Amino acid sequence: MDCDLYYGDSDAEFDKGAGLYTGTGIPGEGRTIISGAHTNTYYRDLESVEEGDEILVSTRYGDYKYRVTGTRVATDTDTTAYDLEADHENLVLYTCYPFGALYETPMRYFLFGRLVSGPTVELP
Repeated sequence: MDCDLYYGDSDAEFDKGAGLYTGTGIPGEGRTIISGAHTNTYYRDLESVEEGDEILVSTRYGDYKYRVTGTRVATDTDTTAYDLEADHENLVLYTCYPFGALYETPMRYFLFGRLVSGPTVELP
């Protein structure tokens, strides 16, 4: 997957690339980061990612590497699929499920990654 990452997770962001769910962290902040994109475009290849694979997120302030720790299919309203209060930085990628759907579905595919390396960001 190779796409731009935008702040927000509406169709405006998803039409241009992947979006960061508002209220979650950014790379280097030490919090949970949740990013979504359309399954028929930017996150289509999530189905081929396996546990142990690495995800690289490049920002203007550094590169961040995450190791995939697992996946899960859940409903779009299931907030137990991620932990916004985690005491470590983790990456959650999500997209509609089943893969390749051309319409919004009530199911989501979640992919989880744990931070391996990257600079720390100090926010004001």
